[in-house]
Amino acid sequence: MADNPEADQPTQLTLLATEQEKLVNDARKSGRIAEIIAAAEHAADAIEYRVPNTQTEISGDEREALKSVKRFLYNAAADCWPGWSLDSARGSDAELGAALLLARRSASLVDRLGLGPMQEGTAKWLVGAFELALGRIDNALELFAQAEGLYERAGAPGLMLLARGYGAITREASRRLPEQGPGSLAEVLTALASSNLEHGKFFSEQLVMAHRVFA
Repeated sequence: MADNPEADQPTQLTLLATEQEKLVNDARKSGRIAEIIAAAEHAADAIEYRVPNTQTEISGDEREALKSVKRFLYNAAADCWPGWSLDSARGSDAELGAALLLARRSASLVDRLGLGPMQEGTAKWLVGAFELALGRIDNALELFAQAEGLYERAGAPGLMLLARGYGAITREASRRLPEQGPGSLAEVLTALASSNLEHGKFFSEQLVMAHRVFA
């Protein structure tokens, strides 16, 4: 039987997803929040327009394209979060709100694609991180608690502690929790320091920085 010359060729949807993700990544290099958000929104619209928004089963190519959308929406939103360092650009409340919508949109794709508790927890964490940045304390606390539970289901103790630490930062920022004692950030940092977790030091540094930014 003769080879099919088109058998291994990428589909138009695959090419579109690759092209749009590159455009988003190029925009991310600019560091300009409005540009990053606009690029991510446009790219997601262009791809999702090509995938039926129904309950019917989607094709393999459609699934991979939506995974690309999930990924670049998350990365674009994360770039706009002001808690990574004291030098991170802080957008206006309107820009933070728009980045929050990117994070929520990414989270909805995690659910749609059934990507499991690890990615569900990470999606919840990012949405909660924006709720914290916007001062929506109750929303942030609920999302960080959900993320912690999902990480527990996924068997990820380091990420569980990370999510718990963000909850502690949120409560301290709202003056609902002292700096020391049960449930405090200090307790979480002690647990990370005494563990043999692979990324424990990185998680501790991330929490300490977020504490400096928000609390």
